[in-house]
Amino acid sequence: MDLGNLLGGLDADKLGNVIEIVTKNQGSLEAVGQLPEFFEKFAAGLSNAGEQAKQAAVALVGEDGSSGIKGTLGDSASALGDIVESLGKGVSLIGDAADSAKKVPLMDGPAKRFAEAADEMGSTTSRLGDLATSMEAIADTLAKVGAALAKLGEHLDDSGSQARGFAAPMK
Repeated sequence: MDLGNLLGGLDADKLGNVIEIVTKNQGSLEAVGQLPEFFEKFAAGLSNAGEQAKQAAVALVGEDGSSGIKGTLGDSASALGDIVESLGKGVSLIGDAADSAKKVPLMDGPAKRFAEAADEMGSTTSRLGDLATSMEAIADTLAKVGAALAKLGEHLDDSGSQARGFAAPMK
């Protein structure tokens, strides 16, 4: 009896080729069966990475986009700016006192020291102002990084959902 006749006119050689391909590639075909599980793990990993990115964003810029580390740094820069302003006024007063002291007989020495102190404080005040400006720039950069992390988190979550959707028909 002919095998082809039993199978409804199917070519026995072609069937043999199919059986040979399946037999030789059994490991690969088993791996294909594991794709839904792989995609589920991949999707979960993407979603977890998205959540971590969002949490990092919140730590940097808070829920409102201006608190978190960025807000703390910005507040510190503002306080430093206030200190710089106050020191600037003090430097000006010491300079004025040095100028007044020079006019008093025998006060040249103390007046000179007052003037030197005013110069030194002025230099320090200037550097504190530079520090406040740098802190504000860092705060702005952190805000941008936080916004980028939040977007990354959204994209990773979306990719995880898409991967889950891709795996669903395979189950």
